[in-house]
Amino acid sequence: MPHNALITGPPRSGKTTALERTVSRLRTAGYSVGGLSAPDRRKDGERVGFELVDIASGDREVMADVAYTAGPRVGTYRVDVSAIDRLTRTALPAALRSADCIVIDEIAPMQLESERFVRETKRALESPTPVLAAIKDGETDGGIGDVKHRTDTELFRVEPATRDALPETLAAWVRSVTQP
Repeated sequence: MPHNALITGPPRSGKTTALERTVSRLRTAGYSVGGLSAPDRRKDGERVGFELVDIASGDREVMADVAYTAGPRVGTYRVDVSAIDRLTRTALPAALRSADCIVIDEIAPMQLESERFVRETKRALESPTPVLAAIKDGETDGGIGDVKHRTDTELFRVEPATRDALPETLAAWVRSVTQP
């Protein structure tokens, strides 16, 4: 049985919201959850970048911003790879040590600029701890394709018809893979 769940869907389909609601359900049920989340940053209603947040500690860094002038370019943003490295260095190993479930939001081109993120994500996916990971829709090549083609993953797609029920579906999935 796969022990990694990949949540996919187009941008702004609700992947992050589904994961946030799943984390809430799991915590209410007594599960400890760790990992990383990447909420967007907005100014005057417009998206201007992304943060990276340690789900367990609440520590946060600005991962990408339209105003950055250095770092790799992904779309209209420049990525601060050192920010990804700093949070990945602590959040994912801590989740591997002590969490009942690891959340990675998201496995996408910005995060994949960090070799540390790639390495720690692979360690999480190879661990016996269940992983819930949002992953970029559509791509099947490179690092994203490598994750999607793993035999120990199950794919969940966020669609208007499934979006509201998905958090309970994912929480039930975690409960099923953590049962002895």
